[in-house]
Amino acid sequence: MDLRLLLGSLSYRAMNSYIIVSNRGPVAAKRSPDGEGIAVVRSGGGLASAISPLVQNDLAKWLFPISNDVEIEAYEAGSLTSGDPNLIPVPVAQDIHSIAYNEISNKVLWYLLHGMFSLTRSPKFDTQFYLDWKNYSDFSEAIAVAISKIAPKNAKVLLQDYHMFLVPSFLVTLRSDLSISLFLHTPFSSASEFEVLPGVVRDQLLESLSKVTHIGFHASRWKENFNEVFNRFASHRQLPNLHVNPLGTDIEDISTAANRDTVEIERTKIREIAAGRRIIARVDRMEPSKNILRGIDSVVELFRFYPHMMRSVVHIANCYPSREALEDYASYANEVEKKIEESNEYLRDLASRLGLQLPTDPIYKFTQDNFALSLALLKEYDVLLVNPIRDGYNLVASEGPLINERSGGLVLSTNAGIAEVVSDRANLINPYDIRESALAIFSIFDQNDQLRMERSAELVAVLKERNPAKWLQNQIDWF
Repeated sequence: MDLRLLLGSLSYRAMNSYIIVSNRGPVAAKRSPDGEGIAVVRSGGGLASAISPLVQNDLAKWLFPISNDVEIEAYEAGSLTSGDPNLIPVPVAQDIHSIAYNEISNKVLWYLLHGMFSLTRSPKFDTQFYLDWKNYSDFSEAIAVAISKIAPKNAKVLLQDYHMFLVPSFLVTLRSDLSISLFLHTPFSSASEFEVLPGVVRDQLLESLSKVTHIGFHASRWKENFNEVFNRFASHRQLPNLHVNPLGTDIEDISTAANRDTVEIERTKIREIAAGRRIIARVDRMEPSKNILRGIDSVVELFRFYPHMMRSVVHIANCYPSREALEDYASYANEVEKKIEESNEYLRDLASRLGLQLPTDPIYKFTQDNFALSLALLKEYDVLLVNPIRDGYNLVASEGPLINERSGGLVLSTNAGIAEVVSDRANLINPYDIRESALAIFSIFDQNDQLRMERSAELVAVLKERNPAKWLQNQIDWF
């Protein structure tokens, strides 16, 4: 549905009848480089693109927590929301928010939902965990209280993601007139994975989720996992209505961003690095689920099979820092850096023994959180490698093909939610299978131009069927 039609279809309803609730809001505050001022910037991502028009047209309020000193200062000065009454920052004590976000949402729930606990070492549910869980509960209660105070009668509350799992339990006791939905942007774990939680915690989570009328997922497999978990551990409770509703990419938004001068500047740099070679690209946060280490191994395997390709192909990766305060993430980033160095050393030695002259190292990395650079790389790739261990959806696999200008191919993990959308229009791989991944990359380079362009066009066509407005309309239609 066109965004204008969506807004028109809602205009007859009560003003602000929808309350969007997410851990990250549509705006963020950052201290200026000179330390003297505060800059307020728009948050990126599909959620902001989808929901902002509703807020701007007085059809929804967007509620989100703030806790750090810069955000609070901007909030108190009135600059965080620029006077927009539909943006509702909720000040939460920094220690409570930090523990809820880092110690529970990121260290426990994120790993649980992605099926990524290393069970020989983690998780560990000791006294400290239960203290942290109490903070997560307190955070959830604070959000529920804030919702109850600003929601009009019979409003629809659209909770976003696992940070809000316990909010429904508190909210229904405060406002029984409200209808609640939850959209989960991550995967959902299997019943055997979910069983690792302490019984009391598992019961609290599922009790809260039973208070939600509708739950949405990006892929049917995550919906099926939730259904399995609920039937096994909460069959005596009311099962919410479950929906599959992939988000998609705002084509106009990403295309506008991709055509800015800053992107062209970065594109020139990438072309200089490539020096006429074809590009295997990846754009990812440095986080364990993205499977960057096996991605590098796959490129090394490709060059081991076909060493002559090192003269005509280069792997350029922009893997930028993420959640650096978490030890696992910092350790993983260091591992990626070391893997790239060791891989280049091996490949340089291989090339030397075969008498191959290389213009640069076969693997070139950026580690900048630079949106323009990422977009430039997505425009220039010949193969885009997206091989997560598990992903709720993966917008890079959607954004890349939509702005790529080389009819590039997509090598995609079957464990990314978007795999259900694109199906055989991408080269689907087992993310653990290095050899299969290498051969999938090679098969794209081995295609003739006609087949490559046809497959690229088919991929783009199916991706254009999904967009944020349609995703949001579907959530609204559930009520």
